[in-house]
Amino acid sequence: MKRLLTIIAASAMLLSVAVASVEHPRQPNILFILTDQHRQDGVGAYGMPGIQTPYLDKLAHDGIRFDRAYVAQPVCSPNRASILTGLYPHSHGVVENNVPLPPQALTMSEMLSRLGYDCGYFGKWHLDRRDAQGFTTFPGYPRDGRGSNHYFPGKDNDRRYAVDVITDDAIAFIKGNRDTPFYAFLAYYPPHPPYSVPKEYEEMYRDLFPKDRRRRIYYGMCTKVDQQVGRLLATLDELGVAENTLVVFTSEHGHLFDHRWNDHSKRLCYDTASRIPLLMRMPGVIPKNRSTTEMISSVDLVPTIMSLLGQKPPAGLGGQDLSGMARSTATRGRDAVFIENTPYPNQPDKGLERCVRDRRWKLILSTVRAPELYDMIHDPDELKNRWEAMKDSAEVGKLEDRLKSWAARTGDKVAGQLLEKWHSRSSAGSY
Repeated sequence: MKRLLTIIAASAMLLSVAVASVEHPRQPNILFILTDQHRQDGVGAYGMPGIQTPYLDKLAHDGIRFDRAYVAQPVCSPNRASILTGLYPHSHGVVENNVPLPPQALTMSEMLSRLGYDCGYFGKWHLDRRDAQGFTTFPGYPRDGRGSNHYFPGKDNDRRYAVDVITDDAIAFIKGNRDTPFYAFLAYYPPHPPYSVPKEYEEMYRDLFPKDRRRRIYYGMCTKVDQQVGRLLATLDELGVAENTLVVFTSEHGHLFDHRWNDHSKRLCYDTASRIPLLMRMPGVIPKNRSTTEMISSVDLVPTIMSLLGQKPPAGLGGQDLSGMARSTATRGRDAVFIENTPYPNQPDKGLERCVRDRRWKLILSTVRAPELYDMIHDPDELKNRWEAMKDSAEVGKLEDRLKSWAARTGDKVAGQLLEKWHSRSSAGSY
């Protein structure tokens, strides 16, 4: 009888532990993968024939693919800071490359570290100060993660492709945190130029781009990154934590091969530079094999991710919580996205831009150039400026109202100045 009571007591204890584990599961992990200057068509899942990214394609199939994801600013440091903070560049203060992230700009890693997460950052940083960001693991790399032509020096005068080294370090971090909630942030420099990749990856695109070596190397870099994504996903499977991990893949901005009025391959409000790939996977939370054409911005990532983790996003962010769209409990995203732009680095005389894009139209206002208006449904390549024909239309008036409201809500002074200048020039016939 005594032995029976002991067994019953032990069984009850095991049952209580099991119930507790169900009621209080471990907090979900986060694997955030950020590339640099990655065109949306650099991921095969977005439909460009011949692009070889099987692991990213699988990630898209196992979660959600956002077809209209936009940056807050189409250049590295400002949009990186927006991804980390959920604030627009004029709010967090990083409006140009190599500007330090201000201490008062709260990062998602700081939010998560307070919740017991072990946070690690691996790769290119590009935000100067590295203190008090909430990352307990934060290794430095040659040239801030850029390396030399995407390579890091190795032992015995050897060298290794940078994304391989960064992935090794992140995998070690993940393995060391298999029993605790982790936030692993990887920041790869490719496919950002310089155009450099191991030869076998360039050769994969010999037939697709026989006369364009830049494109062969560029998309080869996309495939090289994809290979490392595969290693990361395999690690989650190996450790048995994939089912409890939110995986996010996106980029700082896009890439323009052939310049327009600007001699940059970014720093443009056109979709080639401002629209980016965005994939999310979270088993049991994000349904599989879905895509959406609803709009989302880089500033929405912090509130959306925090909500997906079951946490209330902090007040005062510039972005919106769009977790319902990821969960498939909501069908609409943003009515409009807003983009800031500095077309030329450290040259104020070259002007500033503000852009608003709704479900059909995109309006670009500049301090030095005539406005641009594009019909994104019938002119997705943004080749026919409709400004002169439609500057007094109701559609333009609605875009103006959206931009004005956004500027008031986020404290942006440039948009107000542009709207005032646009009015006076338009009425005077100066454009």
